[in-house]
Amino acid sequence: MRGSTIAAVATCTLLAITGCANNSEDTPTTATAAGAANMAGLDKGTAAACTMASQATHGENGRDLDLATAKQIVTLGRTSRSTIVTAATDVLSSAVSQAQAAAGDPNEAVLTAEVGTAILKLQTACQDTDAVKASITTPSTGGEGASAEATSAIDNKVN
Repeated sequence: MRGSTIAAVATCTLLAITGCANNSEDTPTTATAAGAANMAGLDKGTAAACTMASQATHGENGRDLDLATAKQIVTLGRTSRSTIVTAATDVLSSAVSQAQAAAGDPNEAVLTAEVGTAILKLQTACQDTDAVKASITTPSTGGEGASAEATSAIDNKVN
């Protein structure tokens, strides 16, 4: 019981800090317009994972800081070419796995709150679009200075 209370307080604090608890009517529209402008130059997986994390954070389009949304974000994040987004997706995936394994256990609420926190962390990472864009990896074309081994290793990672 005490762990659940601590998790709830921590989640509410995070929501207040990130502005998710803001009741302003114009905030979602502004955030969506700014987010769309910042998505230019991102690969599909990165843009989709970042967009869905933002929607979950703001409670838009039926998204929330819950397991169902987290699973969708993980699916999209795994197709991302950004090392920042894939690292945050790995953290989220681990939190989802732990929360699912704890179904019915006393720690379930705490682990579910950690899923919400991981979504917030991914969304926060996505806000630094310059860093996300810089972290996008592209497969080697085998040009000058590249070996066939390096190209095949990268191609195996992408596939």
